[in-house]
Amino acid sequence: MNRINFPAFLLCVALSTGAAFAGSKFTGNGHVWITKNADGSGSGSGYLGMIYNGPDNEWIGCQKSSTNLVMCHAKNTDQLIVDCWANSAFLANSVSSISADARLVFIFDAGGRCTQITVQHSSAFEDKQ
Repeated sequence: MNRINFPAFLLCVALSTGAAFAGSKFTGNGHVWITKNADGSGSGSGYLGMIYNGPDNEWIGCQKSSTNLVMCHAKNTDQLIVDCWANSAFLANSVSSISADARLVFIFDAGGRCTQITVQHSSAFEDKQ
C-alpha cells in the first residue's frame, strides 16, 4: 500500500496555493489625495500610473533642479491644488527615484516647504499605459 507523506503533501498544497496569489494588483481608485490642515500644512499623494490612466483631470508630481531645488504639486478632482518647495539634497534624491509607475507622497509645512517625499515602487501598482 502506498502512503502519502503528509508533511510533503502540505508543503505542495501551500506552494501551489501561494502561486494563485502571485501577481496581485493594487485595486485602489487611482485618485490624487490631498489633505490641507487649518494651519496650511498638508500632503498630496497618489499612484502615478493610475492617475495618468484615469479619466479625471488630476495630476501629481515633483521635479528637482541641478542645485537640489525641489518642487512638488498636485491637483485633485475637486480642483484643489497644493504645492511645496525645498532646497535639500535628501529630498532631491527621493525625487530622482520617481518613475511613471510609482506611488508618490509629499508632505509640506505651513510655510509651503516640502518636509518629506516618499516614493514607493511595487509590482502591485498599475503601469502607465
